[in-house]
Amino acid sequence: MAVEILMPGLGLSISEGTVERWLKKEGDRVEKGELLAVILTEKVTLDLPAEASGILLRIIYPAGSKVKVGEIIAIIGDAGESLGSDLKAEHPSLPSSIHPSSTPLSFQDRGDLKISPLAIRIASEHGVDPREVAAEFPGKKIGKDQVLAFLETRKRAGKAPSTPLSPPAQPEDEVRLLRGPMRAMAEHMARSAQTAARVTTMAEVDMAEMVKLRLALKEKFQKEYQVNLTFVPFVMKAMVEGVKEFPILNASLRGEEIILHRQVNIGIAVDTGESLLVPAVRDVATKTIVDLSGEISQLSSKAREGKLSLADIQGGTITLTNAGVYGALLATPLIHQPQSAILWMGKVMDTPVAREGQVVIRPMMYLCLSYDHRIVMGAQAIRFLQAVKKNLENPYPLLV
Repeated sequence: MAVEILMPGLGLSISEGTVERWLKKEGDRVEKGELLAVILTEKVTLDLPAEASGILLRIIYPAGSKVKVGEIIAIIGDAGESLGSDLKAEHPSLPSSIHPSSTPLSFQDRGDLKISPLAIRIASEHGVDPREVAAEFPGKKIGKDQVLAFLETRKRAGKAPSTPLSPPAQPEDEVRLLRGPMRAMAEHMARSAQTAARVTTMAEVDMAEMVKLRLALKEKFQKEYQVNLTFVPFVMKAMVEGVKEFPILNASLRGEEIILHRQVNIGIAVDTGESLLVPAVRDVATKTIVDLSGEISQLSSKAREGKLSLADIQGGTITLTNAGVYGALLATPLIHQPQSAILWMGKVMDTPVAREGQVVIRPMMYLCLSYDHRIVMGAQAIRFLQAVKKNLENPYPLLV
């Protein structure tokens, strides 16, 4: 009896995944629990185990395919079991573009596209995805001749190529395919920009008391708890206080429903060097500054080492990103869909400010809040930001 292997559920905010590579090929024997494929989402890379023992009868989606959650990506059955022409009838969710008897492509099985720089340049100039060319020449390295033959075939078939990219790559340029985490990040950021009615408001925070407190506790945290005390956990606790007053900042818009989340699960943006990942710290309201410091450190390390699990990146309800560590002062951050807000913190910098009629030097920091104006009113966002500012300027209660 054939068993359908489905694209797994990847969390509330993820509707599709990409088959990064297959670890088995058609005809291979697999055991239940043995790894079949590597699935890439916009947030993390996952290993997909086999749900049954048997023979991998059919790979429906080759490596590089983007698949909706719940769709069939492969079929496991008994040796000699024939699917034949009844495959589409038995499995109506199969894509119409996949022929039941198609042979998986060797370069796709390896998850590696073999193509010369010249071929990439020619394909780019004609607006052609190199993977389309490779699909016509399974198992072969793609060069100039293969790309030109592909173009000629499309011309004869009357299929016009898409609009050429401008400007075309030059011979001295390096051309990289947009794939993997970078492709997922690009698609997510574009979707956010096209979906949310994003507005950004800013506040200037006097961090003098915060700096004093951190300086007083830094050595203690290092010696007793083996964690580096930063401003981030204090900002997270201040966000919780703001959400208590304005819960709409901790909400999600899904279709015609606004979901007000009871827990404050703060996603922390981590730059891995190749992509931006957002693991979530759950139920921040119940955790101490020590707890948060340790968890932030662990999640950041796992993100940079590529060891985040699906559980680590699920469930975020609002996001915090700290670009101040890189010296940035101001930004208009994109909202992490389907959340309603993201808070951006800048560099703490000595700045001349007016205090009681005198110009004094104070450690100041900008907070930039982007919010979805479809469900968050401007007054709510501004007052939320002022609540965060108030708690950071008097941070001692945040230790409780």
